[in-house]
Amino acid sequence: MSPFPSTRSSPETRSSTRHGAGRPVSRWRLAGKLTALLAVALLPLACGDTRIHPNPSASTFGHRHDELFMLITALTGVSFLIVLAMMAVPIIRDRARPGKKAHYDHGSSLHDKRFTAIVSVVVFIVLDAWVLFVSVTDLREAWWNYPPADSEEAYRVEVLAQQWAWNFRTPGIDGEFGTADDVVTINQLTVPADRPIVLNAASKDVIHSFFVPDMRIKRDANPGSVNRVWFQTKPEAAGNDYQILCAELCGFAHYQMYANLTVLSQDDFADWEQDASALAVASFDADDTEAHWAWDFKE
Repeated sequence: MSPFPSTRSSPETRSSTRHGAGRPVSRWRLAGKLTALLAVALLPLACGDTRIHPNPSASTFGHRHDELFMLITALTGVSFLIVLAMMAVPIIRDRARPGKKAHYDHGSSLHDKRFTAIVSVVVFIVLDAWVLFVSVTDLREAWWNYPPADSEEAYRVEVLAQQWAWNFRTPGIDGEFGTADDVVTINQLTVPADRPIVLNAASKDVIHSFFVPDMRIKRDANPGSVNRVWFQTKPEAAGNDYQILCAELCGFAHYQMYANLTVLSQDDFADWEQDASALAVASFDADDTEAHWAWDFKE
């Protein structure tokens, strides 16, 4: 028998040492820690001054975007909580503790494979298929439901993007593009309220993206092609200004590429259009070829 004391410790002693001063971590302490982490994650939702949503939609179909966004957030949020719960159960139940070894499972049993297959099918039906159905419905009934080509109510706008500005052209009083009374502006677009606004967008140089967050629209402006997008402002949007942004990285001054969208009541817009067309005719220069970039409007 050795005269020196043994330096080896028993499994119980090693377990107690790992968990600190002979106090093993209980499932309640683990549950408390998980609850605290969850509370910290949900803390922003409890703060009344925390902005967790965009500005109210100013377009007639913008609410569809918001509802779809909240649907996706709710579905993924619930799924995330379910996954956390499923992770917490084996962490607490199968953890190593005095008198019990940690249980390891590779998930290769027939039961686990069936469970994985069932969860995958449920996730696809509840999340993917549901969101896809709502998205396609919204596209058909709103975003792709352009006003008729012969609609006299629709207000047409041609948008020419360039580094780093937005050029806008409207047909003026005569309703024809490429004439002397065309109203051409840079970084300023004025439209009537409660009327369909149909835009043709193209680019002079690189790819840009016409983005109006408050109208819930975004459409690429590509060189060599014309893309359509439309929206209709709510009547209460009259008298307000909204930002037009570029949502495509288009160069070192991309951050400077923004414009202003002004919405006027239909009476105020009629007066504005009359004055703007008269000013355009007075300042028209047939030799200024740079200003003659209009194209045949794409319906």
